[in-house]
Amino acid sequence: MLTPNEKIKVLTRLKRVEGHLKKVREMVENEEYCIKTITQSMAVQSALRAVDELILKKHLETCVKDSMITNTNAETKIDEVMKTIKFARK
Repeated sequence: MLTPNEKIKVLTRLKRVEGHLKKVREMVENEEYCIKTITQSMAVQSALRAVDELILKKHLETCVKDSMITNTNAETKIDEVMKTIKFARK
């Protein structure tokens, strides 16, 4: 679970991503130079990966760690993380 401060950071980053994504859409609509559009799109993807990393780190530090300490559903938590990583690699 994210702390209130972490939640604000994630939401702020996501709002920034929304703005950049809107810009990419406008660039496509305005038929701007492809390389500029792709560069902007890649920046959006990079920003989303950074958000994913923050959330995953927090999940590992809390949910997974707690499961391992209490030996409750530890294997399930590990499987969830591995499934998520595999999905991200597709």
